[in-house]
Amino acid sequence: MEGSSVAQQDFVLLAKLEDLDVETHKIVQRFQKSERHVLSASIRDNLEAIFFLIIRASKDQLEDRHRGRPPIRTLEGLRQADTRLEYFKLQIRKAYRLKQIDDKTYGYWTGMARECGGLLGGWLKKVEPYGNTPKRPQQNSLL
Repeated sequence: MEGSSVAQQDFVLLAKLEDLDVETHKIVQRFQKSERHVLSASIRDNLEAIFFLIIRASKDQLEDRHRGRPPIRTLEGLRQADTRLEYFKLQIRKAYRLKQIDDKTYGYWTGMARECGGLLGGWLKKVEPYGNTPKRPQQNSLL
């Protein structure tokens, strides 16, 4: 049962990311022409990378479980996605400071990003304890 709840959580995160992607697309289309081709492209590329990392982490987790391995690759992918999501939030703030979006849009957009961050953080917390494999004590080569 635990495996199915994690898979369900992955799907919820992907669904929320899809919603965020659609809203992001609508928002960046309203950017001024000068920023539409630079900041807009950067934001959309970053969101695309987040999608890729989440999908990769989900597949890695299934493979690691199937092979009975600790989820090291899953954890690495989730950490990269988390870093990208933080950068995405920074890009939203930049768009706001450059007056590409208004207060209402800023609040709505950051709220969606925070919600995705919460789901991603929950997944990270669930995987982290299993990703830390016990290390053998190293022998001192001088002894």
